[in-house]
Amino acid sequence: MRVSLAATVAMVMMLMAGCGGGSGGSTSTSSTPTQKGPTVSSTSPTSDATGVAVVTQVSATFSTAMSATTLDASTFTVTAAGGKALTGKVSYNSSTNTATFTPSTNLTSNTTYTATLSSTIQSTAGDALASYSWSFTTASAGPAGTATVNFGNQGQVIRGFGGSEAWSGPMPQSQISTLYGTGSTDLGLTIMRLRIAPATWDATAKTADTSAWTTELDNGLAAQQMGAIVFASPWTPPPSMKSDNSVNEGSLNTSSYSDYAAYLEDYVNYASSLGVNLYAISMQNEPDWNPCGTGGPTASSCYESCLWTGQQMDTWVANDSSVLTTRLMMPESFYFASSMSDPSLNDPNAVNKISIIGGHLYGSKPYYYTLAESLNKDVWMTEHTINLASGETTTQSMTDALAEAKDIHDSMTVGQYNAYVYWWMVNSSSLSYYNGLIDPANGMTDIGAALAQFSRFVRPGYHRYDATASPVSGVYVSAYGGNGHEVIVAINTNIADNPVTFAIQNQSVSSVTPYQTMAGAMVAQQAAVTVSGNQFAYTLPAQSITTFVQ
Repeated sequence: MRVSLAATVAMVMMLMAGCGGGSGGSTSTSSTPTQKGPTVSSTSPTSDATGVAVVTQVSATFSTAMSATTLDASTFTVTAAGGKALTGKVSYNSSTNTATFTPSTNLTSNTTYTATLSSTIQSTAGDALASYSWSFTTASAGPAGTATVNFGNQGQVIRGFGGSEAWSGPMPQSQISTLYGTGSTDLGLTIMRLRIAPATWDATAKTADTSAWTTELDNGLAAQQMGAIVFASPWTPPPSMKSDNSVNEGSLNTSSYSDYAAYLEDYVNYASSLGVNLYAISMQNEPDWNPCGTGGPTASSCYESCLWTGQQMDTWVANDSSVLTTRLMMPESFYFASSMSDPSLNDPNAVNKISIIGGHLYGSKPYYYTLAESLNKDVWMTEHTINLASGETTTQSMTDALAEAKDIHDSMTVGQYNAYVYWWMVNSSSLSYYNGLIDPANGMTDIGAALAQFSRFVRPGYHRYDATASPVSGVYVSAYGGNGHEVIVAINTNIADNPVTFAIQNQSVSSVTPYQTMAGAMVAQQAAVTVSGNQFAYTLPAQSITTFVQ
């Protein structure tokens, strides 16, 4: 039997429709070919995101491992509206399969950007990525504000900014020069804090084995020769003077009070013999902190220490400290606790023997010490370190720089301290310490740059002057002057740029030169800004520190 072509096609279609039978069967569907090669799993910022911080990195995470050699600034690009490509660096994290574009400067506020991954990017298997792009829009500029700077209202004198060399060993001159020099890559520090290593004490001859002190005093001499002032702090008296006969924990025996004063004076004299003219000597580092905890002096957490009460410190100051021939600093409390120094300041037999109240900012914030200020005592912040935002890793960031800058700002404006002294100055892999001011190659760190924004331009003998402390939320301003110079330090912690008008009173200023630290730039000089009618407007970049200098 002959069957037409149409009938044949109809029969075939009926058979195909019937395949699979009833409810237990399946219906065939057309399939989409599986894409071969890597894909983009996620991006940051996400596609079409708005209000994105102008200080941001752009990243893409892939479905598989990628060839790092195919990822660079030519294959991963970010362009602003209008097609202008940003300059920046591309990095690849093989553990997360993430490529990151880091712009060399902040993005512009209220601008749409497009990120593009080209098809020349390949996986480690050699498969090409399909070209991929996404867009996002940055946040609008923050609100404008006005900061009034009154150079007719003088605050505290500034003694300087510095750091500690404790346990650093002999410091190369290159480190000293970077820390205490005033060049474009230097920090401009003006204070060095020394550790007084515990030395063997001869109770009969009343002399110490001074060899224990030489190395750190040599560091002090090198800093002094670059114009720094030097002071020294003991972490512990000699073990023979203590209740536990150990450099760790314990307390000073009352029978050794006079010997301890003679011991510190021996240090002053030995320093002088080496050419170090100590500006001050502290009686004890952190007398209210026991690093040994409950484990006793042999606990693994222990380090040199000695515990005092405020009353014990008062007794020693009143009865024994008069033998010292340099300024006395006390109490260097761990918490900047006034209870450690109030007894001495309230004791007529002790108060006049104290020149400087020193304290640390661990577990506390800067505050105005009314009693000490009413007695015309210098108040110094003599130790603090910034805990890195990323955790105790090897990498600092602009977030850490901003935290350090705010710490200094509060110390100068809220605490009205005369000096700010950081903890260790140099990063050390052997000590697992990466919070320093410079790295082992003498490169300025983020935290170091934040301190340099003050220390290089606010010099010893300058005074702080009144300024609107926070003209806009997240923006902080302080002002200083001396030796014919005016200095304004402005910190913008916000994720957007903030325009600020600076209104200057009681000083004639014609122009200022900004120096700026932000992601990718360390204390970088900017174009001079004209001051007209004693005011100038300036847009502070997001997450930046700007120092204006006349």
